[in-house]
Amino acid sequence: MKKIISAALLLAAFASAHAETFNFSYTFADGPAVTGSLTGHLVGDLVEGVSNVHINFNGTDFAGALSGASWSAVTHDWSSAAGAVVSTNAAKNNFIFADADPQHNAADVSAQFFFVNSSDALIGNQAYAVNWNNGDIAFDQPTHNATWSLVAAPVPEPASAAMLLAGLGLVGTFARRRRQA
Repeated sequence: MKKIISAALLLAAFASAHAETFNFSYTFADGPAVTGSLTGHLVGDLVEGVSNVHINFNGTDFAGALSGASWSAVTHDWSSAAGAVVSTNAAKNNFIFADADPQHNAADVSAQFFFVNSSDALIGNQAYAVNWNNGDIAFDQPTHNATWSLVAAPVPEPASAAMLLAGLGLVGTFARRRRQA
């Protein structure tokens, strides 16, 4: 029984440490929209450890794994090492998600979405999405006339938790029977 309780506690600890999924959307002032999802941990209004990014721009998914970076006002370039800064507060966003590394392989980028709020006059406050594969392009500067949303994805239904508990109960029953035999 102690092993079952230990396993349940371990599983609960893993579940609480597991990254959360977020859905996001950005609607440009003239109508085009970017939607998608990503995983990470919400700390205050910032999402840390951003990964598993999926983007859809005007009904077309970006293909392949997406690289994330943020704009550096010091180097006037994308910084892959700094990672993407994604926030529930649109004024704190500083990210690019692209189908190639925008810092080291910019010529290979054919689809990207960036949303930057920077004091750097070279880029300033703007949002830009492009998919060269189908010719979709959208641009906002400044980003004040658009709509940004980042919310946690719906959590699994209670039935999932009930199935987990039922499974743990079965494991406990089998373990007890094995000891008795």
